Amino acid sequence: MNLFDLHCDTIGECCKNKASLRKNNLNVSLEKGNAFKNYTQVFAIWIPDELRKEKAVAYFDKVCDYFYAELSKNKDLITRYSADKNGEKRIKAILAVEGGAALGGNIDGLYHLYDRGVRVLTLTWNAPNEIASGAFSEGGLTPFGKEVLKKAEKLKIVIDVSHLNRESFFDVAENTEKPFIASHSNADIVDTESGKKRNITDEQIEIIKNRGGLIGLNFCKDFFDVDNKSGVEALKVHLSYLLERGCEDIIALGSDFDGCRLSEGITGVEAIEEIYNSLLKSGYKEQLLNGLFYNNADLFFKKMIQ
Repeated sequence: MNLFDLHCDTIGECCKNKASLRKNNLNVSLEKGNAFKNYTQVFAIWIPDELRKEKAVAYFDKVCDYFYAELSKNKDLITRYSADKNGEKRIKAILAVEGGAALGGNIDGLYHLYDRGVRVLTLTWNAPNEIASGAFSEGGLTPFGKEVLKKAEKLKIVIDVSHLNRESFFDVAENTEKPFIASHSNADIVDTESGKKRNITDEQIEIIKNRGGLIGLNFCKDFFDVDNKSGVEALKVHLSYLLERGCEDIIALGSDFDGCRLSEGITGVEAIEEIYNSLLKSGYKEQLLNGLFYNNADLFFKKMIQ
């Protein structure tokens, strides 16, 4: 089978622990990913909220250097994602930033991210930064944020609204023209305080759908478990909810591997094929599942970043 995952925090964990991307004890490794026929992974460099300005830029560069060192060491298995064919390599990587503080509050920082290969920008983490406000804070898009959005769209950097609060989300919708994604955000049906803040409402779902974006389902227990269900059973609830709202062409996976406490029964990338087969046996059509696990995201990125 094929897998396209919109969000993992693996490269930051590898950098922190000086671990190999090829083989490790994390949720994602190249050895595990090599089992797929085709596997595209968006590797996010998470910027902690306590880092701002020069410290945020320096942290980004440190993890980014580690990312490219690991790609170089493992070039027999992995290559950077391209809209064109990448030959025989099964694993393709897209670089993302989770937290726009990595720009350092300077528009030149956006070009720096682009030059280093960043093609997805999650605007905030949980707190406010120079661009917008995160899910656990107040405030909307800043004037600087509007400038960032305009130039990011010209550069073909995909805007990611996961982690934004409601006000910032709607500000982004009003100040963008292209499709954007919620890389790792579930439907707002999880009755926890964090779930209510992080997941997206029907109105937000409709905006993303009408814009032709993507919604990546997140396996984080606090945002995912619903109606006393976890794992595949919780995934069925989220899927059913989104399918009822006509989202079959915009659903994807945004696992949040190596960045959260996972729902019970989901251990890492090695569990994905079992999840796929379980859904297939439950009656979900193969075409729908192929869209969820790979095709929808692949088609989106071929259109957006080529």
